[in-house]
Amino acid sequence: MGGVLAVAAAGAPDLGPWLLALDAVAIAVIGADAALAPRAASLRAARRMREPLSAFSSNRIELRIENAGRRSVTLELADAPPPGFDSAGHRTRLALPAGASAVVAYEVVPRARGEASFGDLFLRARGPMGLASRPIRLPLARSVHVYPDLRALAALPGAAAAEPGRRRLRGHHEGREFEALRPYLPGDDLRAVDWKATARRGWPVVRDWQPERNQTVWLLLDEGRHLSARLRDGRTKLDHAVDAALALARAAAVRGDRAGAVLFGAEVERVVPPGTGRGQLGPLAGALHAAASRVEESDYAAAIDALEERQRRRALVVVFTDLADPDTSALLVARAALLRRRHLVIVAAVADSEIADAARAMPDTAEDAYARVAAERILGEREAAAARLAGAGVQVESVPARELAAALVGRYLEVKARGEL
Repeated sequence: MGGVLAVAAAGAPDLGPWLLALDAVAIAVIGADAALAPRAASLRAARRMREPLSAFSSNRIELRIENAGRRSVTLELADAPPPGFDSAGHRTRLALPAGASAVVAYEVVPRARGEASFGDLFLRARGPMGLASRPIRLPLARSVHVYPDLRALAALPGAAAAEPGRRRLRGHHEGREFEALRPYLPGDDLRAVDWKATARRGWPVVRDWQPERNQTVWLLLDEGRHLSARLRDGRTKLDHAVDAALALARAAAVRGDRAGAVLFGAEVERVVPPGTGRGQLGPLAGALHAAASRVEESDYAAAIDALEERQRRRALVVVFTDLADPDTSALLVARAALLRRRHLVIVAAVADSEIADAARAMPDTAEDAYARVAAERILGEREAAAARLAGAGVQVESVPARELAAALVGRYLEVKARGEL
């Protein structure tokens, strides 16, 4: 309309003053609408979430918006989740009557563990005529911690078997600690019969055994360059190692064992002393959630020395690392062999399925052929390191990243069942 009037005014100069007057009225109306738009003082907001957030899982974020003014308001809302999060639904439009409140919910997926920061909440409040809006910034900035997804760990294969109340069927000679006497059943091992109890009661009675409790599990987590590779799922090998370490700690907690951790790279970064019960998972998760790979050589000797200073009795020691480098693997073999004299040692090597696929792929180009040769060499070096560890009496669990947690929980249960500690 304004353009039409401007063209008309060009041909009829007498319309110029009227056009200026119309523009002034329009500006005044828009200005009045902007002036009547709600101010920050009439709006209240709060952001709620379940803390700590879970890495690589969907987390619900809720924004509660309250209109404390006397007029209805239409808002355009834009929250500010951390840049490294995948998010959906954090931008929307909302209409609030006077004195009313509403909850806006959206989902975020953190793509890394550690500490992250939400920003302020940004709003645009439209005036009553809808001609103008006022930008509003509400101070909701805050830091949050992102932990491994402890709920997902409970759903891992083998996790149910770790629960004492949901034990798998076992032989009556599993473990070394006496549990109970019970009547003999067909198929029971005759070696389990308690002949004195049988004589007293007048019917066959057998002994049930259970794994010993209050034993110690140490988790040695390599934060050097070995676990820094990023896999197809967008996570690093270290991310999967952290999940596996917590899954193993959870299994130990529910079985009555003590779990501790040593985080190390070029030097020992942190030591979590062993503790019992599910309450120990909090300190362990607190230490592991900030674990980050660095481009540096890992000092296995320092980590093992830190362990031996604190652990005299026999324990299960699980070292989370990779075996791709022959030089550093040789250092690990030497120290693990010495550690094996007192403790039961397992090296948890996070295998790389992409390298395995490359080693099996049929090359189409010279570049593909070089890639296959390199992959075959890496796999050969890993197998040689695993063989040297096995020859020194050290057990190796080298499985794809997604299977590592279940494999270690299963191996732990076997150790308990056989009384290897």
